[in-house]
Amino acid sequence: MKKLLPILILVFTLQTPSQADVLVIVKNKIDENIFIKRTKATKEEAVEAAMKGCTVLFKYNEDMNKEKRQKMMDACYVYSVLDL
Repeated sequence: MKKLLPILILVFTLQTPSQADVLVIVKNKIDENIFIKRTKATKEEAVEAAMKGCTVLFKYNEDMNKEKRQKMMDACYVYSVLDL
C-alpha cells in the first residue's frame, strides 16, 4: 500500500492539464485582419507556436504566387506577450 500511493499521486499529477502561463498574439504588417494567438507554458514555446501558425497560414495558400506568400510570411510579427 505504501508503494501504491506515490504511484497514484504521480499518475494523477501527470494527467491533470497544465495551466498555460503565456499568451502570445501575432499579427501581420500587410494584412491587418490576421490575428493569431497561442498559449503555452513558456514564452519561447508560445512565440514559436504563434509565429509558426502565421507562417503556415500563408505557406500553403495556393491563391498567392510564391513571392507574395514569402512577403506575407515575412510580415508576421509578435504583437503582444501576456503572462496569465
